[in-house]
Amino acid sequence: MSILNVKRSVGALLTGALLSANSFAAISPEVNELLTKKLQSLKVEVDSIDESPVKGLYEILSQGAIYYISEDGKFLLNGDIYDLDNGMNNLTSAKVAEVRKASTAEHFAKLKDFEKDMIVYKAEDEKYVITAFTDTSCPYCQKLQAEIPEYNKLGITIRYLAFPRGGISSNAYHTMVSVWCSDDPKGAMDDAKKRRKIESATCDNTVKEQYELGVALGITGTPTLFLEDGTAMPGYLPPERLLQVLEQKK
Repeated sequence: MSILNVKRSVGALLTGALLSANSFAAISPEVNELLTKKLQSLKVEVDSIDESPVKGLYEILSQGAIYYISEDGKFLLNGDIYDLDNGMNNLTSAKVAEVRKASTAEHFAKLKDFEKDMIVYKAEDEKYVITAFTDTSCPYCQKLQAEIPEYNKLGITIRYLAFPRGGISSNAYHTMVSVWCSDDPKGAMDDAKKRRKIESATCDNTVKEQYELGVALGITGTPTLFLEDGTAMPGYLPPERLLQVLEQKK
């Protein structure tokens, strides 16, 4: 949005204006209403408005980004606030990281909603469970698939969710719908990743919703592995290396 494409302001580096979060009153209903209406008129999507560390400025959370607005709604700052009394601590960056971590945790919890839709390769002596967002056309996903017996031997269960990298209009999306709708999803997954032709199939499925969850989790490539504690690991890891990572996290 053009209103947010303002230059990084030196005003965000405020020497001596920093206050603790409790040193002035929280945003009043009147100010909240004024600022919300102002931002809505500019078509800025607002997730929240809250007090900032600087008196007279309020913090806007908009689609994962932080901005600052004056109490009268006349000035908008796009920049970082630094705490000069604490080693130039970047308060804005810290808040963005906090917001993203909370968002990732919230979306990770939604994995449970898809457990019934996962294609699961269960280890006989299961010690660890990995959820992998996969694309049948991805070379490293194909490599991981070929090594599933090795992961399983090490006690690692692999659970698949779909993430067609090209989106829901891609060939991979339609292939994965066929995989998930197959009478034998595991066999179809194996064939698709060996670049064998699989029978086209349709059914009620959640491939689109799985992809959207991946987007919400910030996935940009495949495979992306999620450990049971929510740790994301983009990219392929050989079985022995993955086991080392899992053992180190115990």
